[in-house]
Amino acid sequence: MSSLNGLNPQRSTAHGRSPSGRVALTRRMTRGPLDAAADDDAASDAPDALDGPDGPNGPNSPNDPLQDAPTAASTAAPRSASTLVASLDVSFLQDAAAYHALPVSAPLPFQQALTAPSLAAPIDSLLASGHYRLAAVAAARNIVSAAAPTDYPTLFHLVHVRLACLCLISEHALAAQEATVLGDLSSAFYRHPLTGVHLVPWPLRLLAARLTALGYRDWRKGVMAHYELARECRESILGASAAADKALWRRRLRDCGIRVANTLVEMGDLDGAGRHLGTLCAIGAGAGADADADADATETRQVLAMEALVWLRVGDLASARRCLAAAADAGSDALLDGALAALVQLADSDYAAAAASFRALHAQFPHDAMVAQNLAVCLLYTGHIAEARDLLSDLVHHSPPFHSLLFNLSTVFELCTERNRDEKIRVAEDLASRNDGWAVGWERSALEFKL
Repeated sequence: MSSLNGLNPQRSTAHGRSPSGRVALTRRMTRGPLDAAADDDAASDAPDALDGPDGPNGPNSPNDPLQDAPTAASTAAPRSASTLVASLDVSFLQDAAAYHALPVSAPLPFQQALTAPSLAAPIDSLLASGHYRLAAVAAARNIVSAAAPTDYPTLFHLVHVRLACLCLISEHALAAQEATVLGDLSSAFYRHPLTGVHLVPWPLRLLAARLTALGYRDWRKGVMAHYELARECRESILGASAAADKALWRRRLRDCGIRVANTLVEMGDLDGAGRHLGTLCAIGAGAGADADADADATETRQVLAMEALVWLRVGDLASARRCLAAAADAGSDALLDGALAALVQLADSDYAAAAASFRALHAQFPHDAMVAQNLAVCLLYTGHIAEARDLLSDLVHHSPPFHSLLFNLSTVFELCTERNRDEKIRVAEDLASRNDGWAVGWERSALEFKL
């Protein structure tokens, strides 16, 4: 009986040890990472545990996200990996001071629109209807008050919604500031105590990597963060046994590579971005025999198109044409190949030929907004400003709005009339009154209308 009492610190009173001493003894004797069955269960059930853990009822973990994760020994004899996962306390995410009031930058028609949904609407419906500002506000409210501190899957999801919506309404600086509440996502605090699996959803980690670079105004941090994620992808590919898992991590690895190129573009290193994308194409061409040929060809063609666009921005038309030829060898796509060829003509200052190419594409793909807008730009360059205005006006009324479309139309208004402000407000009123369910941003900023 004395040996049994020695294993239970709550009943042991005869040895005169301090409470901290009894806890240390329990930690040495705890089952969990030292138990073979627990290790096997944790390794096999980790995805299920991460996707939908049971109700949180474990002890609180440190409030500082930079501290190490609570070990298995700090819990009262855990029976499974899911018990450990459910004990993760992320109450530091619920600090109301970490989330800021959103500035209003939309024109008055959007601020006074009668079609705007209520803030009490479900977040999913706000996202589906493109009301990202309201979704960001609702997410912050739910983070602070509607979720339990140990319900980390819900809190991580809400934080992701909040940060992503801030980016979608062009509040990147605010998103970068609020992302600091997550702390260091490479910390052991965010990993499973037994398996080492990261508990933060992959999309949130990708977004946080970019926002970290924005917050510190150091794009090198963004490049380094994406390389760290790429290293994890490679390790996961080597450790995965199922073909589906390997394919998932390969896609994530390719995405990390593309995001590195995007970061290089944002920091102004276009030449480095082009060369980096070239290495991705070489990796895709040398994929293993188990890779799906069609999917790999599609991905290679997409990366070649990105590389061609980068070289066009640099002004290296020879490299852009080389990418076009390689993309044609990887597979045919009439829309993509035709659009890139027309852009090469545009970059070469052959505006008439580019206009003719985009006009032919517009006849073949009449509902493609990218083709219609580029045709309008070519018409503007060739002096057909009235036709360009009609084309852009029709496009803004019959397709989802996007930044360059509104900006170009506002520019055409300024070239056509002195009462261009009235025309811009009229377009803003029309867009604010629409409720067509397009899954794009409903609210537009005054900057897009050049107001």
